[in-house]
Amino acid sequence: MAHDETRVRKVLDQAKSAGRSALTAPEAKDICEAYGIAIPKEGLARNAAEAAKLASSIGFPVVMKIVSPQILHKTEAGGVIVGVKSAEAAQEAFNTLTANARRYKSAATIDFRSTAGKLDCAC
Repeated sequence: MAHDETRVRKVLDQAKSAGRSALTAPEAKDICEAYGIAIPKEGLARNAAEAAKLASSIGFPVVMKIVSPQILHKTEAGGVIVGVKSAEAAQEAFNTLTANARRYKSAATIDFRSTAGKLDCAC
């Protein structure tokens, strides 16, 4: 199987230089893509309006979850919402996830990701 070793090395080196021993879900997915492993459709939203637009483009229902190098256990932080079925629900979920993550770890860097279908184990 062909793979993009340079892409994989870049992801791993960035995590290591940041002092991390674990990858975020987007980093792990980058590595999967570099090895040709299929992943679900997804995207990153930075606000509630973007979350609604992204979820609509992926197709409902979606799973929404936080992405943070400081919060690896998303469920413990209230950082996963499954079965989001509309643009309005995506906006509400974004706001709920933001509040939950801030309560869990106020200083964490937080991004949000919507994924079509079921929550997968890499996240």
